[in-house]
Amino acid sequence: MSSRNSPSDAAPQVEIWSDLHCPWALVALHRLRTARQEHGLDVVFVPRAWPLEWVNSRGTPREIVTTETAALASHEPDLFTAYRGESWPSTFLPAFELVSAARRLHGVVAAEEVDYALRLAFFRDSVDVSIAAGLYRALELAAGTTELDPEAVMDLWRESDVRSDVAADYRESERVAIQGSPQIMWPDGSSDHNPGMTDHQWHGGLVRIMSTDRRAPERRLLEVFRAVR
Repeated sequence: MSSRNSPSDAAPQVEIWSDLHCPWALVALHRLRTARQEHGLDVVFVPRAWPLEWVNSRGTPREIVTTETAALASHEPDLFTAYRGESWPSTFLPAFELVSAARRLHGVVAAEEVDYALRLAFFRDSVDVSIAAGLYRALELAAGTTELDPEAVMDLWRESDVRSDVAADYRESERVAIQGSPQIMWPDGSSDHNPGMTDHQWHGGLVRIMSTDRRAPERRLLEVFRAVR
């Protein structure tokens, strides 16, 4: 199923509990994926749905997302641009559902690639991932990194109850110690919230990042991976 040099569905799994429109989660996932590639690790980063619109009983205000995005752009400039889309997603549940559809049809590796592609489509390419056209664009992006059938995934998204998978993750999250998005759950049972990026604060309507450790996700990945081999 997976393309050359990609992890296998049988690889050790690291769970990423997060919201798809959390810019901190994109940074953490990107750094983990980079470390996996650099060290040639066979590990898959399994997306777990933690929709903040359910957690907080409201959507995250656009100004919060865009302010955090601007702060993080200086740390990972290739991941972020100012949002230029004509419409802003009113909900991110369809995007979570698309990840579930990809998992049902193609497995966890495809789910990871679709999850990552959705984040890039939204944060980098200004795609409204709450509508079918935006979701399909993300699938096309994911198809460049792993073998998947965009049309088949879209058909499954339209015609099946993939919302139930999102709801199942959300129910399970109530029994998981989640400090915030992202929460990284390692195979050894330990976890980290937003590794290397927790030293920040809001002040005067701006988010100030006081200090960072961009290698923290890599160190933790190597530490845990070596322990479980």
